[in-house]
Amino acid sequence: MKILDLLTVQGGTPRLRLLASAVASSIGGVFLLATVNLAAEKMARQGFDQVDWGLAALFVSAAALYYYAEVFLVGRVGSDLETAIDFMRVRILGRIRRADFVQLERIGHQTLFESVTQATQTISQNSQFLALALRSGILAGAVLLYILYLSPLAFVIVAIGVSAGGWIYARLGARLHRRHHEMMAEEASLFESLSDLFEGFKEIRLSSRRSADFGQTIAEQCRHAGAVRLDVQTHIFSQFIIGQVIFYCLLAVVVFVIPLYGLAANIDIVKVTTAVIFIIGPMGGLIQSLGILAASNAAAEKILRLDADLTAMEDEVERVEPRPLPADFSEISLRGIGYAYDGTDGESGFAVGPIDLTVKRGEIIFITGGNGSGKSTLMKVLCGFYRPLQGRIEIDGIAIGSATMRAYRGLIAAVYSDFHLFPRLYGIAPERIAEAAPLLRMLEMDKICDLHDDRFTRIDLSTGQRKRLALVVALLEQRPVLVLDEWAADQDPHFRRRFYREILPELRARGLTIIAVTHDDAYFDAADRRYHLDEGRLRAVPSAAGA
Repeated sequence: MKILDLLTVQGGTPRLRLLASAVASSIGGVFLLATVNLAAEKMARQGFDQVDWGLAALFVSAAALYYYAEVFLVGRVGSDLETAIDFMRVRILGRIRRADFVQLERIGHQTLFESVTQATQTISQNSQFLALALRSGILAGAVLLYILYLSPLAFVIVAIGVSAGGWIYARLGARLHRRHHEMMAEEASLFESLSDLFEGFKEIRLSSRRSADFGQTIAEQCRHAGAVRLDVQTHIFSQFIIGQVIFYCLLAVVVFVIPLYGLAANIDIVKVTTAVIFIIGPMGGLIQSLGILAASNAAAEKILRLDADLTAMEDEVERVEPRPLPADFSEISLRGIGYAYDGTDGESGFAVGPIDLTVKRGEIIFITGGNGSGKSTLMKVLCGFYRPLQGRIEIDGIAIGSATMRAYRGLIAAVYSDFHLFPRLYGIAPERIAEAAPLLRMLEMDKICDLHDDRFTRIDLSTGQRKRLALVVALLEQRPVLVLDEWAADQDPHFRRRFYREILPELRARGLTIIAVTHDDAYFDAADRRYHLDEGRLRAVPSAAGA
């Protein structure tokens, strides 16, 4: 089972600990059964007026062994699974941080989020059933060995019955496993629709037709997901009931069929019947547990598969020894850079390049162009997220490769058009946080938001204000290159003018090199140079045309 594989992801030996405690619990259970049978047999021979205190002590000892082993098993399984889940969460998040950006985009946030949260929660909630299944399986095996000790013939009969029941249960379990995967897919689809509802609330509210269509779609998804869940639950209970009926039939064979064919002389019917009654409990627990564990096993399979996929997607940059770059560079050059997206149906995807661009230290460069012209793609190549399919990036003549990519990215601070504002200043040294106050004043945010330790006091602001806070974070990183993607698009006219006429010159005076994507043609003259992108081709615009 994949859920057992999950227990060994840390390289430890939790399986051996769990197996030992399950065996101890099972031995205690079998000793309980054997002690009761011995006591009953002795009382039948000697009468009921005496108590065998030795057997009574053995019974108490077996009960104590059973109890403490059972408690340890359930607690150990829960602890090991929670440890494994925490370990896998951290490992998957680490692999996401080190994954190739392009391949990560193809997976999508939905799959990653569902695996890290919902799948791990499913396993955590059902951890006790793994302990129950493990103990029940071993206890059932131990009772079968006890029946073998009592009578080989009875063992053969009971073993045949158990095997037949197991075969029927396995056939039913295969369909249940498929339905669990379908249920997880339905729930993931429903979760995606709920995300659409919250993220696209304005668009849905704006159009009555869209709202009605979306409402009908999500209602159908809810009904379908509910039907699949109901089918899974019905199947689980059906399996449980069928398993119980099979073992009741086995008990009927021992009690009614064996005497009918004259086999009772070779079998202690009373002891075997007691053993079969005793085995019904653990087998019923095993049947009930396996039905529930199917969901946990499917979730564990999904987590382990994602972990393997992310391992294969590790960015080449993370696998090589990093090399430093000159701390005080003179220029960044893009030489013959080209990048193309994968096409569909045999057609070529959108391509950018070849592009030649040289950015001098301390310059302000504007990149302009219409929607779909390739500006965002160029920025991703420039920042090292997309590896160019042709050409190279150079710093003072040093080609940027896998070994120097981390150092190159460390030169760039950015605020992207689809930026995310973290409520906490991750990676900012405490001594730099004190420099945030003048930056907040410069960006006219000091009366709106402040920093408490390393956290913003509020981020529930307009997009333009949140962009200002994101710029504060970027400037606190104190990197020599600042990339801004449509940063001023959400600013009010007053602050937009101040940004181009006062803030950009101030940042340049501090030694920053600024590369900004912009549509603000009224302020093109604020740049030292401007380049225009059109269908993936970059051309320099003379200063007279940019004025």
